[in-house]
Parts: sequence; structure tokens; C-alpha cells
Amino acid sequence: MPTATKPRTDKIPTRDDIDPKYTWNLADLFADDQAWEAAFKKAQAITDKVRNLMGKLSESAQTLWECLELRSELSQLVSQMAQYAHLNQDLDSRVSRYQEMTERTSMLGSQAAAALAFVEPELLAMDEKRLREFASQFPRTDVYDFYITELLRSRKHIRSEEVEEVLAMSSIVARGSTQIFNMLDDADITYPKITDENGNEIQLTKQRYAKLMESSVQRVRKDAHEGFYSPYKSHVNTLGASLASSVNKDVFYSRSRRYESSLHHALDGDNIDPAVYHALLDTTEANIGPMYKYMAMRKRLLKVDKLWPYDALCPLFPDQNYEVPYDDAVQRVLDATTPLGSEYTKVVREGFDSRWVDVFETAGKTGGAFSWSTYGKHPFVLMNYNDTVDNMFTLAHEFGHALHSHLANNAQPFSKAHYSTFVAEVASTLNEGLLLDYLINKVKDTQERLYYLNRLLDNTMGTFFHQVMYARFELMIHNEVEQGGALSPDRMNEIWGDLTRTYYGPSVEVDEFTPMKWSRIPHFYNAFYVFQYATSYAASEAILKKVLDGEAGIIDRYLDMLAAGGSDYPIELLKRCDVDMSTPAPVLATIKRFEETVDEVDRLTS
Repeated sequence: MPTATKPRTDKIPTRDDIDPKYTWNLADLFADDQAWEAAFKKAQAITDKVRNLMGKLSESAQTLWECLELRSELSQLVSQMAQYAHLNQDLDSRVSRYQEMTERTSMLGSQAAAALAFVEPELLAMDEKRLREFASQFPRTDVYDFYITELLRSRKHIRSEEVEEVLAMSSIVARGSTQIFNMLDDADITYPKITDENGNEIQLTKQRYAKLMESSVQRVRKDAHEGFYSPYKSHVNTLGASLASSVNKDVFYSRSRRYESSLHHALDGDNIDPAVYHALLDTTEANIGPMYKYMAMRKRLLKVDKLWPYDALCPLFPDQNYEVPYDDAVQRVLDATTPLGSEYTKVVREGFDSRWVDVFETAGKTGGAFSWSTYGKHPFVLMNYNDTVDNMFTLAHEFGHALHSHLANNAQPFSKAHYSTFVAEVASTLNEGLLLDYLINKVKDTQERLYYLNRLLDNTMGTFFHQVMYARFELMIHNEVEQGGALSPDRMNEIWGDLTRTYYGPSVEVDEFTPMKWSRIPHFYNAFYVFQYATSYAASEAILKKVLDGEAGIIDRYLDMLAAGGSDYPIELLKRCDVDMSTPAPVLATIKRFEETVDEVDRLTS
């Protein structure tokens, strides 16, 4: 009988070593591979049925309704198939069967998109008055109303039927850079062994690297940092070509759809003015002083001659042992989220009890953590839990996403359930904020308070300042290509090194490996994604303050915002909680709280 609930440090466990209660039950998606194959055939049949409606959408409201409903059914089915294939692949990237199923789903999705390419051009060829009249005759008028409003808003970026079909078919080629990066990062790259604080030889993995970077011994952090990045340095030309190809893809699609830039294209789907993006970067960089103050304080408290980037996230007070076993972390997350009400925590507990989470690192399993939800199914959370406080916060973070999806999927039709990342990261970082407040309020002495204040500082640095820096990098590399330049590994290293100096300040040295951190960040293959971590963090800080201050009605307004899914633009959804991200106020308030916390730690340690 498998009994392991915690990975050993000298051997990466296999799936058979883990108690099933700590693993996903993917039968909740499809009973088995044969059921998936049946769904594949069903999706093909729906695709053929949709094709038969080409040229007929302007005939009647019933025909248009039938087409939109078939499209929703097809999208939902393909999403569930993709999730099943991907999650199985994530459990062991070496299993070729699920690599093949993932690829087949992508091809099916591309074929379905090509078959549906006629829909938008046909709708936009209709007179707006006639289209809205049809919509008013639908069996349910609250299902596609926002979609039609959005379609009309984006009218100038929808191309002809032929061009739309070509763009849809190109998606299978366009994903090549992402696929190459993922396979290199998850399957082909191998990390060296290093020696830990006690002289034990440790095989580096992504998760073990994260834990080793919390070591109280600078030599261990240095060895882990250099050991971890050395294989990326060995593959830097491949990784540079891969990221450059991804940027070229972004530029191609933005120009194909007649956008002013890749940034405009990326933000337009959520109706976000690019001024919001630029204001985030400019406001942060104009007020970067508190980060410099924090780095200077870190250097003092760590008592090092030189402070390096690999010293930026280790605990400032390492004499305290705060390892958290997974089951303890589960209970703390449940306790911390009680301010959001009994219904919220009931669903959180259901998720833990019903195998929504695949908990521990195993051989071949993809690294990191995520939450993935598809309509009609419960969310799935991937962890590689290794008993760190950081992993406990990651668990809270991912359950924020999971509960957001659960609430939206249960309150909205499929067409309105999918929410913007701009809003999604509010739910996740708010959960982290609740957990941090819960832990700070249970402290028994100054040292424990300092430990969690340190955590607050690192949360803000990692989720806010770092993401703004990453967003600046993305903007710079896209601008470089859009202005006629070309990207090389050396150029990207130069940009990253300069930004490290800008954001960390004069107290931090830059080693030879830090400038190539861009090479291992998967988010860069999803253009202009990371800035939303920073805006969401600022928004969640504002909402958290309202929750902790007991503002009347804020819980109901917050849960209503989550349940709204994608039924409105994200900027407008946040206004339901009286948070306006089109102003600099939330960003400035976040930086102010960070500086106040730096000052408090400085006082308590002086």
C-alpha cells in the first residue's frame, strides 16, 4: 500500500508512491481514454454540423441561436478534452500517449475554429439593428447579449471570412514556440546535483530549487542558483529563438487584425486602455525607492558583504523553523478564508476532500502550480508541495482561482463564465492576503511577527514589483521587433540585466546568470499576461483592506464580482468593489503599505 504523503529528499517519488487521496481523480473529466475518444468523435460531428450553417445566419433568429449554441457546446467539449489530455501529460510528460492526445486536441480545436470562422464575418455583415432584433428573439436573451455587444465593439478587427479561416488554421503552427519551450523546460532539461547545508548531495529540481533558495546559507543559495540556471545557459540559443519566435507571432497577429501594436491587441479583448499598462509601469518606476530601501535593509539583516539577486527572497529570520506539512496547510487555508463566509469555505473543503488537488512532486510531473477549470467540471489544482510556507501560500492562491471558477461557472452561462486574468488574480492574491493576516494575528512574539512581515514584503516584491519588471521586459522586446529590430539572447540578457539594476537598486550586484532569467519564464509565451498579477495584487490589497476593516456589504459585493465571471469588462467588475484601476491610487497605496512595512521591520530590528 502506498503510504508516502511527503516526498523524500534523496529520491523523486513515482505516482505509485503517493496515497491516491493526494492525487487527481481525472475520471471526473472522462471515465477513461476510451470515453475521451468518444468525445473526440462527438466534437468532430458537431464541427461538421456547424459547417452546414455557413451562409445561413441571417435567415432567422432560430438559426443564429442554433449556431451559437452549437459553438458553445463544441468549445466546452474541446476544452474538457484538452484539459484531460494536458493534465495526464502534466502528471508525467514522458508518456507519449498523452502528448499525442494533447496534439490531437489542438488540431481538433484548430479545425473547429476554422469551421467556425464564418460566424463573426456573417454576423458583422448584418445590419446592427437586425442583429440586435434577432438577439431579442432568442429563447434566452441573457446568454449572448454581452458577446454581441463585444462583437460589435471589435468590428474593425474582424477580417473577411477567408482571412479569418487562415488565421484560425495558423494557430496550430503558432503554438510551436510554446510547445518547444515546454518540452525543453519540462522534459529535456536536467539539473545538476548540489550539496546542501548539511553536506548532503541533492538532485536539483524546480521545486527543490525553490526550497533551496530559502536556505539560510548564502553558499547553498549561490550553488542552487548557478546549478539551476546552468542548463538554461547551455540551451540559451534555442530558448532565445523560441521566445523571439513567440514575439514574432504576437506581432503577426496584431498586424493581421489591424491593431496599433501587440499591446493594443493583447488588451483589447478586455477593453483595457493601454494607458493602464503604461501607468502601472511608469507609476511604479517613479516610486521605486521603497524597493531600494528594502534591498539595503536585506543586506544589513543578512550580514553579507555583497547582496545578489539569489539573496532577495530567502527568509530574513532563518532561525525559526516554519515548515508546514500539507494537511496543516489545508486547515490553515480553511481557517483563513472564513471571513468570506460559510458557503465559500464549504466549497474549499469540498475541493480538498474530493481530490481537486494533485499534491506532491513525482517523476516526470510538470513543475510549479496552477488551477485549471473548464465549464461543467470542478476545478483541478496542481501543486508540487514541499512543506514550505511558500507552498502553503501557493495553495491558498490556487484555491482563489478554483473558487472563482466554481462561482462563475455556477452563476453564468458558458458564454459569460470565462473571466479575465485581470480579475482572476484578484481572487488568488486576496486569498493569500487573508492567510497572511490570519497568521500575523496569531503571532506570539516579535520574532514571529517579523517572520510574517517579511512574508508580506516578499509577497509584494514577488507579485507586484517583479511582475511590473517582467511587464516592462515584455513591452521592450515587443517594441524592439515592432520597430524593425531583431531579438537575440545577448540583447534579451542586456535588457534583463539593466532592468534588474533599475528595480533592485544599488545594494544588489548582478551575476552572470541573472540576466538570463527571461529564458525560463513560461508566462512570456502568453503576451502581456504578467502585468495583471501586479494590477490584481494592487486591487486585492484594496479589497482586502475593506474586508478586514469590516466595510458593510463588501463580502457580498466581492462574491458577486467573482460570480459575474466574464459578464462585464474587468475594469468595471472591480468598480463593484469601489476599486478603480484606471487611476494610480491602488498602485500608490500598495507601494505605500510596502514602505510602511519596510519601516516597521527596520524599527523592530534596529
